[in-house]
Amino acid sequence: MFDHLSVGVRDLAAAKTFYDAFFAPLGCANAWAADNELAYGPGGATRDFWLYPVEGDRVAGLGTHIAFTADSRLAVDKAYAAALASGATSVRASGPHPDIGPDYYGCVLLDPDGNKLEIVAGTMH
Repeated sequence: MFDHLSVGVRDLAAAKTFYDAFFAPLGCANAWAADNELAYGPGGATRDFWLYPVEGDRVAGLGTHIAFTADSRLAVDKAYAAALASGATSVRASGPHPDIGPDYYGCVLLDPDGNKLEIVAGTMH
């Protein structure tokens, strides 16, 4: 359904530091960098997830919730730890959450701009 996603951030350089650390355990890397945008994708080969700066009264993260798939529970844990170390705020700790689904293992964080990021290894159904 999607070709790519774009998310606004207040500070592109700070966002690059955060997302480089966040995406590494998930097998994604920076695939494009310019003065006014960044793109990430699997192995750094595709441009699936874009970041761009927002200024003034525009608010980054207003209601955004993006869920990423991890190949393993360990990858969820590593991405969660990397995100926290890079300035994220935990909403739901990394681990099993049977209240969401019997096989669900994941976490939810807010990036430094307030964008809600979920990482899932296991199904929600």
